[in-house]
Amino acid sequence: MKEKEYRSLILKNLEKQALDSISISLHDLVVEIIRTGFRCSGCGRCCKFSSGDNSVLLTYFDINNLKKGGNINAIEPTVAEEGMFLADNEGNVHTFGLRLKRKTNGECVFLGAAGCTIYPFRPLLCRTYPFYIAEAKLEISECEIEGGILPLYHARRLANEVLQRYIIELRDTIMTYRHFKEGPLFLASQPASDYNLIVHDSRGKWLLDDK
Repeated sequence: MKEKEYRSLILKNLEKQALDSISISLHDLVVEIIRTGFRCSGCGRCCKFSSGDNSVLLTYFDINNLKKGGNINAIEPTVAEEGMFLADNEGNVHTFGLRLKRKTNGECVFLGAAGCTIYPFRPLLCRTYPFYIAEAKLEISECEIEGGILPLYHARRLANEVLQRYIIELRDTIMTYRHFKEGPLFLASQPASDYNLIVHDSRGKWLLDDK
């Protein structure tokens, strides 16, 4: 199968998921979240690399929030593999989206002694953790579930944010696929500072310095 045909099939599947998201019951999400017995204790383990993959991928919604909080410089491009980028034959390197930077010890750059230092502006992934939706089903990431009764108003807010995140991520991914027109890309080691780093996301194709 040619790359263009493969990309077209992926796009059709994503568009179907976006259409199906309309029928997701918010009430059912609230009930499922309450039944898990999860209530965040604010321990911060999910913000540390030592506890697992703590990459926080950002939607354009998240990037706007970071701008509002004056934290736009705390983002970096995602990588194909650790220390590797997708490159083209013209010496450009390409990335699909952005993530929060991490400290040298692997912790989120915004993790402070008292917890998250940008709590009101934190990304949707952080707001909804450990919950997410995949193909219209509620899923739970690995987390040491804390027992307790989650208040109904909290569960409703969380369910709203989980559904909002799902729809925004689908929209961003769909728009990224629609804009992407590059030829074949290959894995290359981390680029030299003088290479052009091209970001592909829901806004289209742009240089990292233009963020």
